[in-house]
Amino acid sequence: MVDPTLQAPEPPDPPTPPQPPAPQPPVTAQAFSALTPILGLLWILTGASMLAVMLIRGSSVVTAVLLAGATMLYIRGLFTIIRRSMINREIVRERFGRERRTVDITRNTAWVRILFLTAITLIYLAWGVLIMQLDAKTALLNIPGALGSLLGTLLTFFVFMIANFSILFGPFFLYSRIGMDPSDPGDASWQVKLSDVRGQTAAVDEMKKILRLIEQGNKFVQSGGLRERGILLVGPPGTGKTMLAKAIASSLELPIIITSGASFVGMFLGMDILKVIMMSRMAKKRAKRWGGCAIFIDEFDTLGSRRAGMGGGGGMMGGMFGGGMMALNMLLVVMDGLDNPGLVRRAIRKGINGILDALFFIPQRIPLGKRAIPLRLPPLKPPRYNIFFMGATNRPQVLDEAVTRPGRFGRQIIFKMPDFHDRKDIADLYFSRVRHDARLDAPETRDEFARITKGYSPAMIQQSLSVGLMYAFEHGREGVVWEDL
Repeated sequence: MVDPTLQAPEPPDPPTPPQPPAPQPPVTAQAFSALTPILGLLWILTGASMLAVMLIRGSSVVTAVLLAGATMLYIRGLFTIIRRSMINREIVRERFGRERRTVDITRNTAWVRILFLTAITLIYLAWGVLIMQLDAKTALLNIPGALGSLLGTLLTFFVFMIANFSILFGPFFLYSRIGMDPSDPGDASWQVKLSDVRGQTAAVDEMKKILRLIEQGNKFVQSGGLRERGILLVGPPGTGKTMLAKAIASSLELPIIITSGASFVGMFLGMDILKVIMMSRMAKKRAKRWGGCAIFIDEFDTLGSRRAGMGGGGGMMGGMFGGGMMALNMLLVVMDGLDNPGLVRRAIRKGINGILDALFFIPQRIPLGKRAIPLRLPPLKPPRYNIFFMGATNRPQVLDEAVTRPGRFGRQIIFKMPDFHDRKDIADLYFSRVRHDARLDAPETRDEFARITKGYSPAMIQQSLSVGLMYAFEHGREGVVWEDL
């Protein structure tokens, strides 16, 4: 029997793994750094050689100096391209700071384009001298004519390409504008005022405050406030949500685009995205012209329902291949305001800064006392459009969480069913628009009307008066009496 007091010997500690040697700079990097003085000397000798050759051939001093300087720039540019290529391939380590690295990349891009154009020019000269049997001077003089002919060919190509594009995709762009009704101030009136939205005093007052912030959007943002992106009008059907949008369109001193969630359902894949893009483009153009723009989307739950995989029914199911949900994704991107400066402005800035960086001898800034004068165009600021979204829905519980978060449609205005006093106020409005018997204006009659219409929405009250007038005309009367109601 084995003695239980005996213990098994402990295993020895595992050997310590050898520490890897400290990383050493690549041999290529050391060799490249050692070649820098030699390349600098080669750069100077190349310029001096070109200057001497041009002077010996009888060129003027100005011409010789210009050609020598151009040759030195080309050698320096070629060196920049080689160095950046080695850095990108991780042969040479990056030794520059953030600003110097940006300048070096911009300079490399500019010189790649310059060398490409130079190669095209040399190929053209070789073709003219070797194939067309022209002298070099004549070939150089023919460059403007060749460029003009090439430009005409390219222009013809683009004209036909645009024509084919219009034939193939023009109907889709026209279709993307269907269902969107833009209205500039003074263009149209729905004969509805904010005072006509009865029974929703709190909602109307809240909307008036928001509209004042929209009209003074820039001042509000400059004071440190966060611009309102969107607001939800939530309430049962017929409580005045759409009427409030019409009143805003009639009284607001800013343009408004009225559409519905169902209008974003397209037959083909991608049409819903195109509709959102076109709506955003229309709003940005008007916001740039008028200082702001409002967008009202009725039946917003059709567009903003929970996406598949987030606990909802998957949102819109329209569109070939089930492409209905992409409109919501695009709308969220548009609401976040991820805009870039214009293409022309960016191209001009890149072109000017690229040329200045490619010349090497022009510094980034000139020190002047305690300040420094920049010699490059500053980074462009993205445009900020004062665009305000309004969505109306009676099913807020089905909306996607990404839609209702703060910064998008996080603020809600609740429309309630009218109470007794609200129904009297609504009846006063619609009785004033309908020819009726004078006895219906008695206070006790209005109280009785408000009592029997308990549970009615403003739209139902308006409809009841319209039906009463229809009964009156059927019986040969030109006005509503109590029996018609």
